[in-house]
Amino acid sequence: MKYYGKGSLTSLLRIMLNILLIIGVGMFLYLSKNVLSSNDLNISMIRKMSIYTLFLIGTFSLILIIYHLRKIVDSLIHVNPFIIENAIRLRNIAIACFIITFCYLINFFINPKYVAFNLITIDMKGVHTDMEFFIFFFAGCFILILSKVFEQAVAVKEENDFTI
Repeated sequence: MKYYGKGSLTSLLRIMLNILLIIGVGMFLYLSKNVLSSNDLNISMIRKMSIYTLFLIGTFSLILIIYHLRKIVDSLIHVNPFIIENAIRLRNIAIACFIITFCYLINFFINPKYVAFNLITIDMKGVHTDMEFFIFFFAGCFILILSKVFEQAVAVKEENDFTI
């Protein structure tokens, strides 16, 4: 099985990212409509708008991550992954991960649902955790390092391209 190029696993990943991007935008619009029109939450309008703003920033960051991943996958399909644009895209993905981490942390302080922080909760609905921000934080750190590795790979590739 081919991993990159046309007709490869990477092409399948691109299709999946396209679908995920469409579903993500659709879910964002659906959830925004429900959150803004719902009166189920017994909280002040200021707190509700603060939570929605965090949701807006986090969702935009997540859609940006999918968009940049899609562009990186496009470069794999064209068999040219070691370009400076991919290093920049990886850095942007890392920044988006840190923004999502920040949104999660602020949400802990303003969302009434998080009165008690639970590391792990097991109940009839399944296993739940309040540690999502760690996932995005460590992913952001790893991807930031990976972007620096890509920058070095691009420099080495450009040096080799100019060597006769």
